[in-house]
Amino acid sequence: MVKLRPEGVLVFALLSALATHARAQADMEQPRTIDTVRGTIRGSTRFIGLAGAFVAIADDTEGVPINPASAAVRLPYSWDAFSFSFGIDFSIATWLPKNDIYNAPQGTGSGGSLFGSFAVLANYRHAGFGLAAEAEQNEASNQAAQGFSTKLTANFGLMHPAVAYGYFDGQLQLGAGLRVLGFSFGGGQGSVPLTAGIGYTAGLIVKPTGQQFRIGTAIEQPINAEVAGENGAPPTMVHVPWTASFGAAYQFGKRKLNPKFVTAADRAQKDAGGRKPSKEDEKKAEKALFDEYQQDQTWYLLVSTELALIQGSGDVALGGTVAFNRTLVSPRLGIETEAIPRWLRLRAGTYIELATTDAGHSRVHGTGGVDIKLFEWNVFGLVKPFDYWQLSLAADGARKYLNTSFSIGFWH
Repeated sequence: MVKLRPEGVLVFALLSALATHARAQADMEQPRTIDTVRGTIRGSTRFIGLAGAFVAIADDTEGVPINPASAAVRLPYSWDAFSFSFGIDFSIATWLPKNDIYNAPQGTGSGGSLFGSFAVLANYRHAGFGLAAEAEQNEASNQAAQGFSTKLTANFGLMHPAVAYGYFDGQLQLGAGLRVLGFSFGGGQGSVPLTAGIGYTAGLIVKPTGQQFRIGTAIEQPINAEVAGENGAPPTMVHVPWTASFGAAYQFGKRKLNPKFVTAADRAQKDAGGRKPSKEDEKKAEKALFDEYQQDQTWYLLVSTELALIQGSGDVALGGTVAFNRTLVSPRLGIETEAIPRWLRLRAGTYIELATTDAGHSRVHGTGGVDIKLFEWNVFGLVKPFDYWQLSLAADGARKYLNTSFSIGFWH
């Protein structure tokens, strides 16, 4: 029996995803009917508030669907060898009378979009496993391509299981995972039933201990799902494009961006001076780590950048026309700060959404977000005493487009 080390598995997965990326480019000549390429961002409130510039600083449950390596990032307020967390987010893009979610050509019309996600994350020291589930419903109008009716509803469901490990004491995270697609169309004519497909993902994050910068990259394999045609008709192909993201971030101020991961047990063992630490020693160590964390909660300014590459296959897009047969490049920039340390966090960003078809237009987006600290409630002992509840809001606006997002979480 051949045994593989965990690091070998992750490196192999990363190289396999890169090789698949190259093969996908060679396969782009194959005809496909429906291309789900889209240049607007959707995700958590922090992701939207930072204009999608997230691949380098991805962490917690918000990072699982963005960069699988984020599953191994230990948060600065986590002092247990084992930790568990979950998150929920919602986005609504139906505020404008003609909300152009696909950046469609003039006069083709467009509709609204609803997005929701749920994610869980479990860590043991530098190992992490995450699972994120995303559901999206897009309503489009005035589309007559490929025999579909002029009113159409596209339903997406994506599962993102991811596993990662932090090497060199958590300074290098490598992660791999899957994208599992569930997809259906609804309309008056030519409805496409539920279909499914699968693709691979891989990523890395570099976060040197004590330094104020991070570097990250992630790649997602394309997904091709086939639906058998009715009455001898040719099959319908649904194509989810490959994506690749490269980013870097730097944090100004005295607050540490990459603190060393230390558990309360590790600190107690160090303070015990060779003897076996007691439970009381571990409680004192946890209190000391908490005090150090609180002292570090000073003003900061985080600047995050990203370059996102999105495949254009040349097939019929959801916007109703033929998509570009070329890679779309989307530069992104986001900033984050605590305007009132420990109480109010602000975000702003911008990104460029390139046209996906020759009849479309590029758009510059502006984004913003806020976290507001609310109150302390331990949910009958399920939440740690120092975890406060928080309300998070975000918005993404451009020409003929407005998307809003909100979530309830914890202020740490």
